[in-house]
Amino acid sequence: MQIIDARGTLCPQPLVLTRRALRLAARGALLEIWATDPLASLDIEALCMRGACQYLGCTTGDDGLQCIRIRAR
Repeated sequence: MQIIDARGTLCPQPLVLTRRALRLAARGALLEIWATDPLASLDIEALCMRGACQYLGCTTGDDGLQCIRIRAR
């Protein structure tokens, strides 16, 4: 699983980092995005709905850290 560390960045940086990683990822690769921007999961889910990847879910810790999981297509 590839980790994309977007902690401490604000919109649109988590999305930009995710798009960059998807361009380089092999088909079927699993990616996990670590983000503290509360809108990151919504932005990445919308990216997946446009067909760029498969949204696998998001968990948010007590500290506000979101772990967003996607699969490259």
